[in-house]
Amino acid sequence: MLKQFLFSCGLVLSLGATEPVWECIELEPGGRIDAIADFGDGVIVLGTRRPHPSNVHRSEDWGKTWKKVAHVGEDDYITCVAAGAGGVGYILTGEKVHVWKTEDDGLTWRDLGRINDADSGTNFAEAYGMVVTDVGTVLVADTDAGGGRITRSTDGGATWEVSDPISPLAIYRLQQVGDGIVVNGWAGNIYKSTDDGVTWRDVGQLMDSYLYAIDYLGNDEVLIGTESGHVLLSEDNGETWSDLGHVGDSADDFVSLGEGRVIFTTYRNSKHLHYSADSGRTWQNWGDVGTGIAGDWFDHVIATHDGEKVIVVGGTNQGFVLRAELD
Repeated sequence: MLKQFLFSCGLVLSLGATEPVWECIELEPGGRIDAIADFGDGVIVLGTRRPHPSNVHRSEDWGKTWKKVAHVGEDDYITCVAAGAGGVGYILTGEKVHVWKTEDDGLTWRDLGRINDADSGTNFAEAYGMVVTDVGTVLVADTDAGGGRITRSTDGGATWEVSDPISPLAIYRLQQVGDGIVVNGWAGNIYKSTDDGVTWRDVGQLMDSYLYAIDYLGNDEVLIGTESGHVLLSEDNGETWSDLGHVGDSADDFVSLGEGRVIFTTYRNSKHLHYSADSGRTWQNWGDVGTGIAGDWFDHVIATHDGEKVIVVGGTNQGFVLRAELD
């Protein structure tokens, strides 16, 4: 098993009286960790992209220690891990749009095969986004050159249906909100479903820029970040939006910490973390992730809970796992 090097990063989080320091675990040296999901009760699963693709690591202690449990998708790479209920979860690969399934909280995985024929016609991944809805439906967003589509399964991945394009350009990340599901994309538009992904409605174009980061904060609030570094807020589950202005460089990820607290990460030019305590209306720049690797950034981040404690766990572009415990 890969030796884990645990040390404290230089970045200190300033959240009122609580100032924890990031713990850094070098899990895939020089690699990329861009997919991570919370399976509950301390179990977290992550997957890797190139240059060390398709490795699956699992933690049973809220990200303190990790064990490699699988290698999936030969000559492919992992773009998303999504958790459902009862130990069920799925892995999505970006080049061949294969889906893998677990029924034991990520200990073992089986290949469900290629679920569609997506071809972006570019060097981008063919699929980035996947979500398991509250009733167990699995939805996958793709970047097909003919327009972004939704591939949907209601039987645990045994069979799949591919929609007609819902956008003229690629669609990116799926996000459950208070009254349905939204997906963003490269046309700058938001699309929404209130019938478990059967039909989709174009809510409208938010900005002439790719839409990337997205998260639901609760209380009907949704944040979206753009390639141009703007942050947009909806207070009605994605129906209407306000441009909160330019926050940083290209958006990569949001993670909601609860009660309006949010971390926002960027991945081009200045690769910084930003923090908001008011649902994105104002921001503090926390600077680099602090792993000591030039140009490293948070690729995907989640927040989980151990009792009343909020635990932030994320993977970086250079193969580190960073975690912090917040009161």
